[in-house]
This record gives sequence, structure tokens and C-alpha cells, in this order.
Amino acid sequence: MTTSLRAQRKKSNLQIIVEGREVSDQDIQSAIQTQVESAAQSEYAVAEGLQREDPDKAHAAHDAHHNYPRMLLHADRLGRDATARILNVLPKQKALVSTTAEWKRLQRHASETMSQTHLRDLLKDEERCDSMFATHDGVYYDYSRQQATSETMDLLFNLAEKQELTSRIDQMFSGEKINFTEDRAVLHTALRASRDEAGTVFVDGLDAIQEVHEVLDQIKAFTEAFRSGQLTGYTGKRMRNIVSVGIGGSYLGPEFLHEVLKTEAEGVTSSLGYSLRFLANVDPVDVERTCADLDPEETLIIVVSKTFTTAETMLNARTMRQWLWDFMGDDIDVVRKHVVACSSVSATDKVAEFGIDTENYFFRFWDWVGGRYSVCGAAGAVPISLLYGFDLFQKFLDGARSMDQHFRNAPMRENIPVIMGLLGVWNSS
Repeated sequence: MTTSLRAQRKKSNLQIIVEGREVSDQDIQSAIQTQVESAAQSEYAVAEGLQREDPDKAHAAHDAHHNYPRMLLHADRLGRDATARILNVLPKQKALVSTTAEWKRLQRHASETMSQTHLRDLLKDEERCDSMFATHDGVYYDYSRQQATSETMDLLFNLAEKQELTSRIDQMFSGEKINFTEDRAVLHTALRASRDEAGTVFVDGLDAIQEVHEVLDQIKAFTEAFRSGQLTGYTGKRMRNIVSVGIGGSYLGPEFLHEVLKTEAEGVTSSLGYSLRFLANVDPVDVERTCADLDPEETLIIVVSKTFTTAETMLNARTMRQWLWDFMGDDIDVVRKHVVACSSVSATDKVAEFGIDTENYFFRFWDWVGGRYSVCGAAGAVPISLLYGFDLFQKFLDGARSMDQHFRNAPMRENIPVIMGLLGVWNSS
């Protein structure tokens, strides 16, 4: 039956009439509650269904764990009642860190002790200052300038132990899907793992380290051919200019590394005769500045996009492609010889549609590496190796691997990344 709704003002109150009958506030609240319960019921049913699965099935707990944030997100939109009902049927989750005794001790320490303590007084304590450092492989980390005492550090290490940080680190290195919001592994460490570690880390049946080294071998062969003059442009000229097109993690890490290497002695020497520029801004002025003094016949364009659909990146990629066409004509080989792609395997069709040679000019990366860490993958390896040579990039990977091993194996009280992370928690909370 079709319900006609008519609302009209009666003095200062809103009167709602449905099928000739005035609807009271109590009727409205009852209807709203019914809608909320009905909407929540679908999420509740999903959660209840997960709980009823055979407990012996390994994937049951896994599914419940990874659906947990999604269910609570929906429940939160529907109100406290929905959240409470869903929490009742979901497997019990670990308590929030802020509810632990270790966290509360830190809170008391912050409010009762540290709030009255000035850094200049802490720096007068020589014993404290002499003890607040950690070293590894030429890196010296002095954290005596932090607003923290030895007691602060003890409390922070106790918190890390309570949260089982060491086992979480091992889970990350072994390829477990600790990124539960996206149901993904977190394996930037695999990007710099040694070749002899192949066969030790698998993600969805894929040998992650073997995959990484296949791509590194491809990049090494390509960049050596480029730098030797074996690879030439469409007109036969040797290519000497590199423009890397990307945004966010696709260019920030590589650009930072470039800024470091371009003033290092080995970097200065190895980059002679070549240039590298990064294009992230879609402003036409920025594009003009990037291309202003470059010869298209001597320029290689790198398009970095995991999905090959990133709006800003693809706009700039199309602009650079047109720049090449304007000077050399729109022959398909112009793109095949002057444009390479760093992207996910799932984007292969889109890369091919753009005109790129997917057999020789396509370098893949994976969704188990976050954008901010992609400098160790193809996004960083291709531009940096083209400019400085693969051997120098390999030294960068070796250094990263050294710190990875330190992070995984060093005791917490001597562990530079752990100490930095815990102090980050201390300072931000």
C-alpha cells in the first residue's frame, strides 16, 4: 500500500499525518528504533554466522578477525545498541592498549613525575645521558634529549612486552597479514631480503623474496643496458634524461634518496652525464618546468602507479606522452621506447593500453608493500638505478637489510627502531 506523507506546521510544532492519523513522537521513535535494529541485524547475522562456523577450521577465526573492523564501523553508524550486540557475538578481541595496567602506569608517571620535570634538569644527569643511546652498523642514536628518564623507558619497554611486540615483529617478517584492515601482509622487508632467503616467506602461495629478486634482476639488466647506450630512443639517440611521474609514496621516497645520493662522492661520479626529475604536481607550470630544457629524443619517462589509474599520475603521464608525440610523431614505438611502467601485475592490461612494452619496459610491485615503503621496490629502484647505477642502489638495499635484521633480532633496550617507536608513543599520547 502506498503511504502518503503530509507535514504541516501547527503553531510552533511539526504535525505529521499518515493516512489521516496524526503520528506522535513516540510513534516516530519506535519507527526509528525498528529501522536501526533492522539495519544492524544484517551485520549481526554476519557476525553470528562467523561464530557458528566449525571452530576447528583455521579460517574461521581469521575471517572473524578481519571482518571485525568492518562490522564495528557499520555498527558505530547505527548506534551503541548495534555495536554492543555485534561485540557480544564476535570472538573476544584483545583489550585496547589504553586499558592495560602498563599504560595506566605510564599515564601516572607522565602526570605525577614528568609534568614537573624540565629537560634542562634531565640533561644535568650525566649517568642518564650516558645510558640513553643505541648503535648499529655505523648509526648512533642519541635520545638523551627526549623528555624521558630511565623509569620512563622501563615503563615503555614493559608496555611493549605486554603488547607482545617481539612476536608481532616476527609475524610481519614472516608474511602474516598483520594489516588486518586491508587483509594484507606488510613485507617491505622482503624488498631488501637477500637472495638466499628465497623460499622462506610466502604470501597467498607466492614466494615473496623470489618474486622480488626476479624484478631486481630485470631492473639491473634494463638499467645497465640504458647506461651503456645499448638501449636507445625512437630516433636512435642515446637517452640521458629520466622523468619519474608519480605521487605520494611513488615519488617521495625516491626523491629523498636522490637528494641524499646526488651529493655523495660515489653518487656525483656515477650520475655524470645523466639527469633525473620527478613530476608529481598536475599544475601545467610544473610540467613545463620539468620539460623546459629536455630533449624528448633523449628522455625516458617512468610512470609509477600501482593500479595505473591514479588520477594525478595518469594525467601527467598522458601529458608527457603527448610531449613525446609532439616532437617525434604519434608512432606506437615512440611510447614503447620512451616510457616504462612500475605497477602491479593486476594493472598489466592498462599498462599495455597506454602503449608501454609490457615484456621489457614493465616492472611490477605488490600490494603487500605500502606506498611509503616503496622506495626499495621498483618505484625507487628504476629511477635511482638509471641515474646512479644499480650497484649503488644495491648498497642502499644492503643498508636497509642490515637495519631490518637489527630491528628483528636486537634486544628491545638496544633496538633503534623499537626505541624510536616507543618514544613516538610517549610523545604523541
